Amino acid sequence: MTAPPITRQDAMRAAARIWLDGMAAMDRMPLAEAALACFVPGGPSLAELERRIAADRAARLIQPRAAAA
Repeated sequence: MTAPPITRQDAMRAAARIWLDGMAAMDRMPLAEAALACFVPGGPSLAELERRIAADRAARLIQPRAAAA
């Protein structure tokens, strides 16, 4: 049995919900835990991942304030 077809718009909404849920879960993690979850051997170091995650979190916090001003 196959799933019923869905529209492209519904598929995009579902994907966005999954992405937002994942981002929220990562944001609830301490930096070290989030970096470890993202770590791939041969990729950026844990320290670099922590730096990138911290910068990303800070940038996402600043944007709404700037837009509201």
